[in-house]
Amino acid sequence: MRDRKFLDCDGDTWTEYAPGMLRLTKRANGESLFLGTESSVEDTTGLHGPLTEIRPDVDVRALLADVLEDLATSVGGYESYGDEMTQEIGYRMREVFAGKARELRAESI
Repeated sequence: MRDRKFLDCDGDTWTEYAPGMLRLTKRANGESLFLGTESSVEDTTGLHGPLTEIRPDVDVRALLADVLEDLATSVGGYESYGDEMTQEIGYRMREVFAGKARELRAESI
C-alpha cells in the first residue's frame, strides 16, 4: 500500500497507515506534540478538515507558473490604454507575474 499523505486545515501532515486510518506524522509548526495520533479519515476530516491530499506526482509549482503566465498575458493588454498610469500599472503587473512564474519554474527543475 502506498502511504497517502494529507494536509489538514493547519498545514499538519497526516499519513494513511491502513485503509481509512490516518496518523499525524508532521506538524506545520515543527512541534512534536500529538505526533503519532491516530484517527479515522472521517474523524480527522471532521476535526481538522478539509483534508487535501499531497500528490507528489503533480508539480504544483509548474501549475502555478502557468497561471501566473496567463495573468501576465492578460494584464499586458492594459499597456495599450492611453492613460499613462494604467499603462505603467499593467506593465509592472505583467513583470511581477512573469517574474514569479520564472522563479517557480527555476525551483521546479
